[in-house]
Amino acid sequence: MTYRDIEHWVESLDLPVKSSQNFRMYERSLNQILQVLRRIKCLTYGMFLITFTTLILYLVRDVMTVHLISQQASFPVRRRPGFAAAIQMEFHRECTPQQNIIFTKTHKTGSSTITNILLRYGEVHNKTQLLYKYPSSTEYKKLVPERLMTGRPTANIFAQHANFDHDFLTSHIYNTSKTFTILRSPVSQFLSAFSFFEKTALYPAETFEESIKLFFKSHGHDKYLTESWFCKNCGMLVNANSVDMGFDLEGYVKSADRDQFLSDFLEKATRTWDLVLITEYFDLSLVLLKRRFCLQFEDILYLRSLERIKKETVEEPYTLAKIAEMQKLDIALYEHFNATFWREVEKEEGIFEELAIFQKLNKQVQSFCVQGSRVGYQGTYANVLSPEGRENFQCIAMNTRCLNFIRLMEARDDTAVPRSDIPRISEDYTDPDSLNYNQIVHMDRTENVIDLAYKNRFRFNF
Repeated sequence: MTYRDIEHWVESLDLPVKSSQNFRMYERSLNQILQVLRRIKCLTYGMFLITFTTLILYLVRDVMTVHLISQQASFPVRRRPGFAAAIQMEFHRECTPQQNIIFTKTHKTGSSTITNILLRYGEVHNKTQLLYKYPSSTEYKKLVPERLMTGRPTANIFAQHANFDHDFLTSHIYNTSKTFTILRSPVSQFLSAFSFFEKTALYPAETFEESIKLFFKSHGHDKYLTESWFCKNCGMLVNANSVDMGFDLEGYVKSADRDQFLSDFLEKATRTWDLVLITEYFDLSLVLLKRRFCLQFEDILYLRSLERIKKETVEEPYTLAKIAEMQKLDIALYEHFNATFWREVEKEEGIFEELAIFQKLNKQVQSFCVQGSRVGYQGTYANVLSPEGRENFQCIAMNTRCLNFIRLMEARDDTAVPRSDIPRISEDYTDPDSLNYNQIVHMDRTENVIDLAYKNRFRFNF
């Protein structure tokens, strides 16, 4: 309705002058309201145009990002870069991916998850693993050349259990290697190891905590690290991380100055290990590893491995204090490297933003790969893969226990293994929804699981 329409309508009413004037006043008010509504309409159109233009600009930016990746990125990129490559470019740094890696695998620290990451990294990027002869033990305490796989005296990566031997490993891993490990709060590590290695069977009691108390009362443990370096049934349990990293218990007990002996070890360890991760900050540790070793997001994805379904707890302060007393070497080691870990994190600008992105990516990939869980090895969680997950190498490999993964690789790569033994080996070391021998030999490794996990979340495919 226009002003002229309202004027004709008012005249047709044949109102008294006074009333007509009043009505014109009301009409002017209505006209002002119409003008305001027109302005709101213009603003609405303007906001729509701005929003639409912004979306177009973002789309153009993403197209350009994919183009730049294919032209500039220093890391391996597939011919049709997808979402994973675009995200990687957001945190791109000028560096060369680490080719040669020594990982000191510690007990009950999340190290099996790290080993799985390194086994997959080697398979995807065609790097060799330093393996033992088949059938190997993954718990060799001392490394000797005679135990190494036939025909492979040197390799790119070592990621198995062994007491750390710097000279041996650096002579069997190619030059320019980097060394790292992971540590866990020693009291928490003790409780996890006591449960996982079923020490309760050796010290039967009504409760988990009473079993630990019985352990303390047995075998003269009160003399441990004061008069003796021997501790019965303490293997992989007491000061296990120090032993994994090569600490000399006998030398410590015999030393005239034990504090100086420990201090010298910590100083040497600081020079030896390029990076020490912390279990309590696992995801942040992986992002720090990604940055320092110039890895990609896909390289550090994981599914939790050997996580106990039933987690035992201890509540009495006396019991916790006694554990800490026995774990004093690991506590000194943990406190030292926990401090260095945070100093390293402080040097990394934007690391917490990258952490948030990684956690979202890993969660989405886990949702893509996994559809449920079941009881697995030694009462741990085992993942049930989705139909899509069973078709992707990364999903299946992430869900493969390290022992099985390593045994299948040994059978594939060790020339001394009779080919007639392969069917039995594949059957013995294949769990449900995990790699089998045929897959580890032939399965395609190039399909990016991050791209697959996000495939249906975007309208545009590049």
